[in-house]
Amino acid sequence: MALLPVFTLMSSKFDDYGVELSNFLSGKAKVMSTATDFTLSDECLLEGLLSRSWQEWAHFCRSVVVLSCTGSATSTGVPIVAHPNALSPQHVGGAAAKAKKTPAQPTWGNVVNALRNEVTWGDTDVLATILPRMNVPRHGHLLAAFSQAHESAKAIQTIRNAAAHFNAETMADMVALSSRYVAFQITHPTQALFWTVPASGDYLFRYVLDDLKENASIAIS
Repeated sequence: MALLPVFTLMSSKFDDYGVELSNFLSGKAKVMSTATDFTLSDECLLEGLLSRSWQEWAHFCRSVVVLSCTGSATSTGVPIVAHPNALSPQHVGGAAAKAKKTPAQPTWGNVVNALRNEVTWGDTDVLATILPRMNVPRHGHLLAAFSQAHESAKAIQTIRNAAAHFNAETMADMVALSSRYVAFQITHPTQALFWTVPASGDYLFRYVLDDLKENASIAIS
């Protein structure tokens, strides 16, 4: 399978989420700029969009690594020769899990028996660790693309984790994250999706979706 359809699927989903975000904003009488601007219903909707966005990004990253290892083609049609030890997606998942734990070779030879035992594919720190250790085909190119997506990917991961595991420690992570953006004080992690990015002046959530799409297109090229 070529890499382009994997990107097309993620891009389409992100476009859908962007439409839902626009529809959400169109129903608001004012700019979302304080914690009191959000209702419980707002937070529930945003948490759903956030979770789905993170899952789509993680699925894209996994698919790109698996297909690169098992044999594929770039978006321009250049063949990607399979890694000789990548016998199946389960073998790729096993190699990734081993590579995350240790640089010791051999990385390949393990098989994961369940998706829940695989690495956090959307985590760019994990990708930076495992791609060279696994000797993923074109890993230098993939590392460059994923490194450019790092800030956006880590932002959405941090907010998603804080929403999924809402406690004082994850909210402290949110405070640390806020230093990168034009932020207001929040009472729930999903409200941070409406912090603004200094360079663009856009909402963080909308910026992240666009930035991840742009760098994902580089990863498959």
